[in-house]
Amino acid sequence: MNTLHRRILNVSGITALVMLAVLSACQPAQETEAFTLPVSINEVMASLINHSADPIWIAAWRNPRSERDWRELEHLARQLQIGGALLTIPGTGPADKQWTGRAEWQQFSMQLSSAAGRAVNAARSKDIELISRAGDEIVAVCEACHTDFKPDLPTMNIYGELSPTADNI
Repeated sequence: MNTLHRRILNVSGITALVMLAVLSACQPAQETEAFTLPVSINEVMASLINHSADPIWIAAWRNPRSERDWRELEHLARQLQIGGALLTIPGTGPADKQWTGRAEWQQFSMQLSSAAGRAVNAARSKDIELISRAGDEIVAVCEACHTDFKPDLPTMNIYGELSPTADNI
């Protein structure tokens, strides 16, 4: 096969690949069913986020005393990290799709997950200063998000009292 024939075959092959790419881009996208959580985002926050976050920021006032205390903090921090990621998925609540559709919500959710990841590392290293910093960061993210999205009804009183404070610890 001479050089001319090779060039023609190469150009033909490239042309075929480009045409295939163009045609596949023109095909209608397959519709996939959107995944939603089986509960509202508010229920995720009240049952998972609050439950996991409170002991992390309280740890700065009550230093973990045993290996078990540190392992529990690590476990809760991991739950919070996962919970932050779950908040990016709409649930059954009336405002869930609206919230998760906003870039600010997505950013707050990922910031929470990242701060919780730092709490995981702090618990693993048994560093109370790092736990305190991660706890402060978690509180700041939660408060900023609540200011933007839920200023009046933080948990909608699903489980009674709101998070504990230093006074009742």
